Amino acid sequence: MTRKLTLLWQDPETGLRDYILELLGPMIDKEVFDGKHQIVLDDCMVVDTQLHLNKEYYRQFRGRNAFLFREPDEYFADASGIYQNFCGVFRMHHSEGFKKTRVMGIMLGYLKGLKADGPVLPASSRPYAWSMMGGMSKSTRPDALTALMKVTPGYWFATDGWRPRPRDAASNKTEGQTALDYRNVLLNSAFCPSPMGNAQQETWRTAEALEAGAIPIVEKQLFMDVYRNLLGKHPIPTFSDWNKAAGFVTSMHADPRALDQLQTECAVWWTGYKSELTSRIQSSVERLWNDPPSSAGEFVYAYTQIPGWPLIELLRHHSLPAVKRRIFRQITRLLKTGKLTERL
Repeated sequence: MTRKLTLLWQDPETGLRDYILELLGPMIDKEVFDGKHQIVLDDCMVVDTQLHLNKEYYRQFRGRNAFLFREPDEYFADASGIYQNFCGVFRMHHSEGFKKTRVMGIMLGYLKGLKADGPVLPASSRPYAWSMMGGMSKSTRPDALTALMKVTPGYWFATDGWRPRPRDAASNKTEGQTALDYRNVLLNSAFCPSPMGNAQQETWRTAEALEAGAIPIVEKQLFMDVYRNLLGKHPIPTFSDWNKAAGFVTSMHADPRALDQLQTECAVWWTGYKSELTSRIQSSVERLWNDPPSSAGEFVYAYTQIPGWPLIELLRHHSLPAVKRRIFRQITRLLKTGKLTERL
């Protein structure tokens, strides 16, 4: 018998709503929309982000049969203290600092309107060999785009106005002059490069590409391979050098049969992963049902309490060029706004 929980939303407008409902649907009895951090329930799954701003509210769940679905937490804003109010936590943005007995890592999902909704074109029939859209000036995105813009046919559009250096632009024949519909571009792209997000390797693009039948290309660093650690064995092409990734796209685009085979392999894996993840969440809820923790130590390892741990953990996600861009952006933001990070 599947345990049933009330899904308690603290951000009813979250862009991850479709993804969360797909994963949790079989175990949800009803939905309750709060948004003001006032409602406290038993037998519930709370969905929220920015937990560090509402510590007093979450203390009210201590001792209750409640679980937490933690939306993206790329800065590890609540690595201790808050989780101990719940029987178990399901969180996006992976780290080995969380104990798997009570914390389950969930792959960062697709945003609203990007869920798969029908048959997709074979990769070999898609007009774009690759595509990238969004902010391109930060993290490792300039490195990925500079390498891939030499591969045609492709499409890219920088929403933040980023432009390549003149020596790179000379070989670029595919610059997006206007922003096309994001989902339509994904549906017409064989590959979707997914360089790291704002501060960590995980990014929405990976799941969004998979939903559209495109093949993501993810990255790893010397001291951090998030997708391998989070997903185990998977078929998603993974590189630490974007020039090698560009060569891979070129060779695969020249072999339609191999390209379509990789597309199918990724699609089958993604469907199975989501189904298996739902089963794992159900099993975890069953195991921890009415089993409140005794301390925060059941959720995190002691080293996560060392001052500076979040910074060290985040640096593991970065390449050297990404670190340099990060420092420049942090200094610029501090001078303009007085804040070091984008979070509240």
